[in-house]
Amino acid sequence: MKTFSAILLFSLGLLYCSSTPPINAAEEFHYYHITNTTPLSQLPDLSNGCEAVAATMLLNWAGVSVKKEDIANALPKGDMPAANDDDAMIGANPQYVFVGDPFSVGFGVFHAPVANVINTYLPGNIKDITGASFNDLLETIKSGKPVVVWATENMVTPNIALEWQDYNGDIVDWYEPEHALLMTGWDDDHAYMNDPMTGKEERYSLWDFKDVWETMGSQAITVN
Repeated sequence: MKTFSAILLFSLGLLYCSSTPPINAAEEFHYYHITNTTPLSQLPDLSNGCEAVAATMLLNWAGVSVKKEDIANALPKGDMPAANDDDAMIGANPQYVFVGDPFSVGFGVFHAPVANVINTYLPGNIKDITGASFNDLLETIKSGKPVVVWATENMVTPNIALEWQDYNGDIVDWYEPEHALLMTGWDDDHAYMNDPMTGKEERYSLWDFKDVWETMGSQAITVN
């Protein structure tokens, strides 16, 4: 009883001393977490291959035995941007191919090519939900399905590091530090991610993630 009383008094003291109002007991705290995923690291071999690693984690969760190197090799690839004779920057478009090389020097790739590669392992079971609302993304996690998402390293504010034209004349704005992760859960304050950069599950601010994810085009891939 003495131990219980001490803990109770200490807890009450914290409530009264804290500048943050206590949570209303009637308010529901949301927490959804998919625990049966295996984090993978992109280092050292896939220094620019976060998208391939995130896709591999999703496939492994879905029961597909595939290596991250296999996914990286399967991605279509295109040239890094370079100046042409008119000093205009020309290069491949990440909407269609991986710009550069995921094993060495490269920028990255967006959702469609990654979804296409995943679909070769799970024909007809891929679900590209790019453009979905943030609430729809959270509901997907709530339903028990992890999601490959595009954000930035450590959820820092993305900035346009380079602009170039693709071979069709379309403008490509490249945001850094672009990063793909596997989202595995969320609560009212945090997003839980298997992060290829650390090789571990990490916890980030839910609202920082929301801002970054939407800036990066609300790109997201899951499975049916």
